[in-house]
Amino acid sequence: MFSSEVASRLPLVHPPEPNKSLLINNPTDSIYIGKSRYLKVPFFWDYKRLINPHIGIIGITGSGKSYLVKTFITRASMIWNTNTLILDWVGEYSSWVKQAGGKIIDLSKEKLNLLDLSGIKVNERIRQIMSSLDLLLDLSDYPDAKYNMEEALEEVYKTKKKPNLEDVYNYLKSHKHRKAEHLMYRLLKSGSNFFSGKSSISIKQLISSGLISIDLHNLPTEELRSLAGLTILQYIKETMRLTGAKKHKNIDLFVVLDEAWKIANDERSDVITIVREGRKYNFGLIIASQNPTDMHKTIFSNIGTLFILRLILHDYRKYVKSSIGYSDFIDNEISKFGVGDAAVNTIFAERQSRITTFLLDKIDGEEPLFIYVLRGVNMKVEIERDQFVNNLYELGLEEEQVNMIKSTFEKYDGVLDIDIFIHM
Repeated sequence: MFSSEVASRLPLVHPPEPNKSLLINNPTDSIYIGKSRYLKVPFFWDYKRLINPHIGIIGITGSGKSYLVKTFITRASMIWNTNTLILDWVGEYSSWVKQAGGKIIDLSKEKLNLLDLSGIKVNERIRQIMSSLDLLLDLSDYPDAKYNMEEALEEVYKTKKKPNLEDVYNYLKSHKHRKAEHLMYRLLKSGSNFFSGKSSISIKQLISSGLISIDLHNLPTEELRSLAGLTILQYIKETMRLTGAKKHKNIDLFVVLDEAWKIANDERSDVITIVREGRKYNFGLIIASQNPTDMHKTIFSNIGTLFILRLILHDYRKYVKSSIGYSDFIDNEISKFGVGDAAVNTIFAERQSRITTFLLDKIDGEEPLFIYVLRGVNMKVEIERDQFVNNLYELGLEEEQVNMIKSTFEKYDGVLDIDIFIHM
């Protein structure tokens, strides 16, 4: 018998895991993640027992971050009928969202008026806009330009019924505020004017239409992607705040921020505000990143659940360990993780005497249904991927041939012209 087995059976010895009563929740009203490493206790995630519903996921490429995100939001939809809005910085989720029956919005083909109020008071919206611009344009280095921009916003809201960013720019230009005018022009020059004109997307529809992915990766700069992400997040917060007047404690929406480093590592960001204010808004944030230093320490210290997947670099592990505090043993295990292994840090609503960072045996993921489509003249054949692969094996194809066909389908996002298939 191994010493670990002996230890788990001794009544006076307890491995580094929370009490099982904290991990086992009603399976019809919580999300199953996996089993704890030592006592094999099934972990059912239940936001009602946590300090807030926000989730952080960190780990190197290939460690299982996206797999965990997709598993989580799939099960949240099945169990709670929760909507999901993904702010996709790099276009990573598009293929999966299509296969899952969701909708993809390419923001580079849309308009998002930065000055829309969406139920927010003018003074509060000005504060939000200035906070975003301060964060992304480094306005603290240009105090005069910052003052001029705020003045311009106040004036256009007074004089225009539905103002937009071009009105702000024209005010700055007419009053010869050159530095502020130059900074504002960065958001309006050709190819970057997504934030002027009438908005073509509805926030209320985005947060109540099932699975939606907003593809930001075609916006030309990180600055614009971050401004779009912050603006959408601000509108969501205010919309959900108004909805939260209802007497229910459900999670109506999960918002996924993946690799949103520019808006997650600055304490002035609304991401930090939402994490701090926790339960108020009836929605949860899922923040994922390869680099833990992309997340401000305030996120680590306030977020309800943190999944730590494989981290190789000592500096990254040191940053996480110093942010949330766990043993050297946990830190050493994280450095040796394989794909799907995870340490979980949870902050429960009730005070706990026992450790709340524990090891999962493995994330028990949800394999998405993947459909292959064969397309020809006046013909379209759809078949589930695993069934299609089984058919290929039954026809006598070898594994190398099957893999070639699978990789070709995946190259074209699961849709293949029939003549290419016949040629193969």
